[in-house]
Amino acid sequence: MLLVILPLWLKATLWGLVSGSALIIGALLAWFTKVPKKLIAFIMAFGSGVLISALAFDLMDEAYKRGGFNSAAVGFFSGAVIYSVSNHFLNKKGAKHRKRSGNQQTKEKQKGGGLAIAIGALLDGIPESIAIGVRMIEGGIVSAAAVVAIFLSNIPESLSSTSGMKKAGRKASYVFGIWILISVCP
Repeated sequence: MLLVILPLWLKATLWGLVSGSALIIGALLAWFTKVPKKLIAFIMAFGSGVLISALAFDLMDEAYKRGGFNSAAVGFFSGAVIYSVSNHFLNKKGAKHRKRSGNQQTKEKQKGGGLAIAIGALLDGIPESIAIGVRMIEGGIVSAAAVVAIFLSNIPESLSSTSGMKKAGRKASYVFGIWILISVCP
């Protein structure tokens, strides 16, 4: 009932915080427990599937309806290029195995694999926040599919990143400070 009387910008902010809170949940799980690799793989697979479904059936459809084919295609391919260039840059800087769940993370040239994933989460958070905000502006209703997809995809991302930063000897204040900042900023 409270959400009904809140201004639109505050509703969008709250929904963004809900989806971003998964980053903190994943970090807490990785820091304080030993999550089995099979469970992480299951969460990653499920979250990826939900995110791809939301992208294909909800977000791309909306982009096409609002901006036409050219705008949707340019946005889609621009995101792919930015991601690929960033990924290549991080690989060259020593974070090649940053997404591995085994001992490969500790073999990095520079122990920045976990931080590299956190930077990726920040880059992911920008279009995710835009997707939530645009839906709110359009009709004041958030896409439940988009929020669930973002939430589920954020958990394994922070699980993996936090594990890498913990293996690299980062302090809890550093790790959780990064995740709180990423959850709040975009």
